[in-house]
Amino acid sequence: MKDALTQIKSELGSNAVIISTREIKESGYGLMSKPLIEVVAAVDYDSDTFIKKMQGKNAHSGTPEARNHPAPPLPVSGHIGDEIVELKKMLKHLMSQSKVAPYSPLRDKLLAGGVRESIVDLILSKLGDGVTEDKVKNLLSRLLRVEAPTNERIRIFLGTTGVGKTTTIAKMAARAVMAEGKRVALVTLDSYRIGAVDQSRIYAKILNIPFFSVTTPPEFATAMNQLESTDLILVDTVGRSPFCADHVRQLIGFFDGVKACRFLLMPVATRDREMDTITTAFSPLKIDRMIFTKADEAHSFGGIVTHNMVHRTPVSHITTGQRVPEDIEPACPDKIVACTLGDAR
Repeated sequence: MKDALTQIKSELGSNAVIISTREIKESGYGLMSKPLIEVVAAVDYDSDTFIKKMQGKNAHSGTPEARNHPAPPLPVSGHIGDEIVELKKMLKHLMSQSKVAPYSPLRDKLLAGGVRESIVDLILSKLGDGVTEDKVKNLLSRLLRVEAPTNERIRIFLGTTGVGKTTTIAKMAARAVMAEGKRVALVTLDSYRIGAVDQSRIYAKILNIPFFSVTTPPEFATAMNQLESTDLILVDTVGRSPFCADHVRQLIGFFDGVKACRFLLMPVATRDREMDTITTAFSPLKIDRMIFTKADEAHSFGGIVTHNMVHRTPVSHITTGQRVPEDIEPACPDKIVACTLGDAR
């Protein structure tokens, strides 16, 4: 803490204000990570307060004549003041150029549904003055990319911790075995999470299908060779933080050159910014389809609309609960739009 305060004083000056302090762990994970101190500090400049103080000083100093005639207000000079003026001009210009009413009920409804503001304004501007809710629904339904999985017999499920990969795999496996009569196998790379291997093994035992637990790329290749006659291989992976770049590199080592349909799983209720971060982190694995999970825990589906418009990765399925195999369904554009606008659940 002493070193942190010294650095803050050196870089921000003696007027810096300490906002918060907390103890964090060193980047990485495990019991051997070292504790670190995070200190958030800031320097604030209030021009109005500064001007008032300077006027007060001038009013009480100098000759009697000077005290009877306070100094005029000091202008906000320098690049900070110029930038503030320029930002105000830009904001005023944008407001004057906008074709969408700032308080349009339809605009507010889309924003409340979780659709990103820039996309809302783009949609409404494209539809023009005669925009109606039905026109918005029709346009969004046509723009959303929704597609079934590719025909590859290997399906790889990727995502961060707790997104529902293992449960989603169990749902797909059960449907493929019981409804389609396919020969299915489960393979898991998740030896890190406590109970993950046992959970997958139990699902495989119930369905009476092969199960493999692998920890290295050679073991994975061997398992794939042994399952050459299998119709469908579902591969579960370890969940990690999107900021763990080593994890993605490790997965590339497993799947490099493997022909597979690669799913990225993400809860519907994930915030807009986190969706972008997660998608960018896993993009080196060349994602083919999105599966949005835990729809039953989400207030709206606007995050799906935003993600689809920005990243254009087709959505194949949406999961709606914990029941196996019932709570999974193919993605439907009309239903996604209806749920976004609060017209269906």
